[in-house]
Amino acid sequence: MEIKKNLYYALVAQIIMLVVSCSTNLILPKFVSTESFSYWQLFIFYITYIPCLALGLNDGVYLRYGGKHESELDCKSIKSQYIVGMIYQIILAIIVGGVLVSLAEDNKRKIIMVLVIGYYIVYTGHNFLGYIFQAINKTYVYSKSIIIDRTIFFTAQIILIVLGIKNITFFSDFYIVSLSCAWLFLIISIYPYFKNTPINLMLGLSEAIKSMKIGISLMFANVCSLLILGVGRQIIDSHWGLAVFGKVSFSLTLINFALTFILQISMVLFPALRRINGNELRIYYSKLAKGLYIILPLMYILYLPAQYVLKIWLPNYSESIDYLSIILPICFFDSKMNLLGITFFKVLNEQVALLRVNILTIIFSLISGVIAAYVFNSINGVIIGMVSAIVFRSVLSNIILSKKINVRILDIDCLDILLALVFILTNIIFNWWISCSLIVGIYILRISILSKLSLSNI
Repeated sequence: MEIKKNLYYALVAQIIMLVVSCSTNLILPKFVSTESFSYWQLFIFYITYIPCLALGLNDGVYLRYGGKHESELDCKSIKSQYIVGMIYQIILAIIVGGVLVSLAEDNKRKIIMVLVIGYYIVYTGHNFLGYIFQAINKTYVYSKSIIIDRTIFFTAQIILIVLGIKNITFFSDFYIVSLSCAWLFLIISIYPYFKNTPINLMLGLSEAIKSMKIGISLMFANVCSLLILGVGRQIIDSHWGLAVFGKVSFSLTLINFALTFILQISMVLFPALRRINGNELRIYYSKLAKGLYIILPLMYILYLPAQYVLKIWLPNYSESIDYLSIILPICFFDSKMNLLGITFFKVLNEQVALLRVNILTIIFSLISGVIAAYVFNSINGVIIGMVSAIVFRSVLSNIILSKKINVRILDIDCLDILLALVFILTNIIFNWWISCSLIVGIYILRISILSKLSLSNI
């Protein structure tokens, strides 16, 4: 029942997030200038990386308590860690924020940096409490906070658009305000656990250090995961400027629709999978691999008519939509990595292995990006390098996990790579409707050979 409840609220949260994402990424760029929307993309870009200032505290708490029942929680330790963590993170945020603002090139970027730091303080408080509820398999509480966050931001966004306010700073302000309301909801929800629990700062400090030692590798793995695409985006910003950065970032933002849904599912799966044995884990891994083999290619089919409509709706972003035809395999393999790779690395306590995979992939992405930008002066080359890096990470992770779980999915990986290549090439060569027909035909062929794929020990 708990899993069904978690999945229900995760689904509701995802639907609301999808509506808000559509509003932000399809209506907002229609309403504001391309320059303003590029600054919005810059804000979103930086708030993705700033959580690393937590130094692994939130991740460590999540790993330490993941899969436990609420009766097993050490509330004194958790509450003390929370207070200590908030104190040091606020101090660190002010110091780092001062440095970033002083290094910013212009006033608009300085404002963005201030907003990023403000967002971080709210985010880290919300994230810690959200992880506690996720760890004890009450992810529906966290999902409710996301519903509050996205609903408030969506309402504020619509009001700003109706009032004709085009200053992107106001949208960023309400992005922070909406998360603050979600944070308040989690504080109220955690209160019954904390209300009679004393705070011990020394205990909080020692436990926080312990959590950081456990979580630092996962935090670095997560940051490295973001840097795989981040280094390419930073190269584009440095070499071609903010306008081109905004166009490529817009393409990457569009694929987040599917990625956020996958993340919601993985959030629910982790504490549940943490409680099962090795043989059951092997069965779940195999079923998920087969399920993704069937479901994920649908994004290629749906994109082809969607890009035709998008170009009519957002003619100023037609170049971004063209980039999307190359970038979409990132969504495919990132979704696969988030649900299969990252989830099972965490379940198996293999954060260090995940970190090594991500570091190798960053090096791959960085080298390919630098060569494409500074040797060949090719944006498409940088994007292809990013796609290749994501594919490399997904396949390498599956090879490592397959050995640990004793399930072979190399055949599926090879067919997924082949499908990605066909998708990109058909989009370059043919009209969208011809490409769509070909991809549908290949998809039907994929389904027909599913039973013949070699997945050993299933």
